[in-house]
Amino acid sequence: MPDFESRGEDWLSFDEARHRVLTDLAPLPAEIVPLEQALGRALSHDVVAPTQLPPWDNSAMDGYAVRGSDVAGAAKEKPVILTVTGVIHAGTRFEGAVGPGEAVRIMTGSEIPGGADTVIRVEDTDREETDGGNIRIYSERDRGRHVRPAGQDWSEGAITLTSGTSIGPGAIAVLAATRVAMVSVHRRPTVAILASGDELVDLDHASVDPHRIPESNSHFASAGVRAAGGTPTRLGIARDERADIREHLARAADADVLVTIGGASMGEGDLFKTVLEDLGLQLEFWRVQIRPGSPMSFGRLPREGGSSQAVFGLPGNPASAFVTFELFVRPFLLALAGHARLDRPTISAVAAEDFTTAEDLTGFLRVRLSGSGAGLEASLTGPQGSGLVGSLGAADGLAVIPEGVKRIPRGDPISVMLLDDPRGTSSTPVEPGSRTSV
Repeated sequence: MPDFESRGEDWLSFDEARHRVLTDLAPLPAEIVPLEQALGRALSHDVVAPTQLPPWDNSAMDGYAVRGSDVAGAAKEKPVILTVTGVIHAGTRFEGAVGPGEAVRIMTGSEIPGGADTVIRVEDTDREETDGGNIRIYSERDRGRHVRPAGQDWSEGAITLTSGTSIGPGAIAVLAATRVAMVSVHRRPTVAILASGDELVDLDHASVDPHRIPESNSHFASAGVRAAGGTPTRLGIARDERADIREHLARAADADVLVTIGGASMGEGDLFKTVLEDLGLQLEFWRVQIRPGSPMSFGRLPREGGSSQAVFGLPGNPASAFVTFELFVRPFLLALAGHARLDRPTISAVAAEDFTTAEDLTGFLRVRLSGSGAGLEASLTGPQGSGLVGSLGAADGLAVIPEGVKRIPRGDPISVMLLDDPRGTSSTPVEPGSRTSV
């Protein structure tokens, strides 16, 4: 008898199910890519600075490099007059040093000449207009300032980025400044996505077959895979027939991950489970104590050589498929791609209405956010039926109602997992309160 039917339902808690999905998960092997192709990838090793940055003391502004002791007491009514002995442009060096009573005109970023410990801003001088070759200094407020020391950013041998860092625009800047032109990153996971159901029709034929439902789940899942840094392949829609399902699954053999959508429950047409078990699926669990999305499963298909393909079985209802993808597939793909940060940011908001769910389940309700700061409010996007699609596009986040809590009254704080972080690697700039992770 198929394992799905003989073992019964596992009904794992949300935390236990996530633990089983993410435990002992090794990132994919590394590959070398040009810096311009590294955006969104995860570093496979620490990046070590070959030199200090900046390489020498440099000026933080346009002005005059001087000895601080020479400008003590400078004031508008009693200016200090110094002899200008040269000019330093960015990228050039000054041969010599600044002696007593001397100044050197200097541009932002230029190397500080020997002897100088101060840069006087141009605004506090006469710009050499009173007496050619001399500079009048009208303030001592910059004394000892505006010199950026060598190594202020990092010293030689310092780790500038750690393994697992998600590469965004800021990390690209660090890599370039660390003289990294070719970057070692983890390989992108490949994901095969297969929907099923005789009631569904692909978009190519939706306009000529109005009596069936346009298939949308594989499209959002494909977008979710790309947003998580993976490479998706949509396998189409399998009919509710074992032979057709096997034929579609054969095209998923080379993918790192298989995501099936639909056929996750116990109906006569829910055949994914039995077909996969015939292929050798080693089931890790089936059913999780969450709403929506409880009839999801996770397991592995063994491969020759001891490796395996991760298999997620998501429910066919759109909201259930969306939520389970967010909670389980997305962090799995990020971990597989080597990212250290797997979770979207979670913020605290005020419930704008009563929130309810089943007390024995962890609830994830689609919400929109309004207001700002301490007044940030969360309200439902509308009816929360698992078969509804419209609420997905309107959702800013998922309000989390912990297991054991049946109701969060209007006006009480509620945690919201944000949905607007494409890679899950950077915090979304929301003002209020504390952040946790889901």
